[in-house]
Amino acid sequence: MAGSESSSRTSKVPITKSLEDFVIDRLPNQSPVHDLEVKLVRVKSEEFEATYEQTCAVYAKYQMAVHKDRPDDCDKLQFRRFLVDSPLEHITGPGAPPMGFGSFHQQYFLNGKLIAVGVLDILPCCISSVYFFYDPDYSFLSLGVYSALSFATMYLHLFLQGTLLYTVTSKNCFNYSRLLHGFYIHSCSKMRYKGNYEPSYLSCPETYNWIPIEQSRPKLDLNKYSRLDESDEEALQASTEDVLVLFERQAMPYQLYAAISDADDRDEVQEYAELVGPVVSSRMLLYRSG
Repeated sequence: MAGSESSSRTSKVPITKSLEDFVIDRLPNQSPVHDLEVKLVRVKSEEFEATYEQTCAVYAKYQMAVHKDRPDDCDKLQFRRFLVDSPLEHITGPGAPPMGFGSFHQQYFLNGKLIAVGVLDILPCCISSVYFFYDPDYSFLSLGVYSALSFATMYLHLFLQGTLLYTVTSKNCFNYSRLLHGFYIHSCSKMRYKGNYEPSYLSCPETYNWIPIEQSRPKLDLNKYSRLDESDEEALQASTEDVLVLFERQAMPYQLYAAISDADDRDEVQEYAELVGPVVSSRMLLYRSG
């Protein structure tokens, strides 16, 4: 007993690491064996174009190894359409963060070699994670987890600087700054990792209230589609009248877009409105090129 008590008194108290501790490049006066460098480059900038060939190669290798794509499905043209071309414009100036608003690639270099890329949009209200891919030869490094921590660290810095002020309010959730990891697909093993970061919430597909993921998982285990909100609140209905469209650099209601463009996509836009809900469809711009 005495020995155990003495041991407990002299044992070291565990130190909880901060988020920054996990993603810091190196400690002071430390000479690491390997050098990991993370760069944030604006899409279509000179720095981006200088690494374009390397990025395309890593993307194709990832898609074929992880998602079993054919070479034609992940060539340079498909890559540019998927992760380079964007309606977002690069905006700098008062109110913008140092890198500006727009589309960016977060590049991970190990000993000078590009091994992973995180694609993200930096917006006035939030940062949105678009996609992440890596060289499968380095999968043992758990690069997806590291990128999520790096992504969260960048968001936290911008939020604390007052650049990003995105909050969500609902009667089921207190005001809280949110990191958007995109779609969560419970039945897809490649997507379920997003729920491992706590606290995590899912948007109910009927009321659009934020529901803790721990409460949602049992329902999703039984059915791919499930109402997550256990309240008596009625499901919100949406229509094309709620939708805002971005067309030729102008934001407009869908009815106006349909009239001036002679578009024949009302059924598709109605489905979009029902998926995102009336609140989001009246705030988010649906991009149309013609």
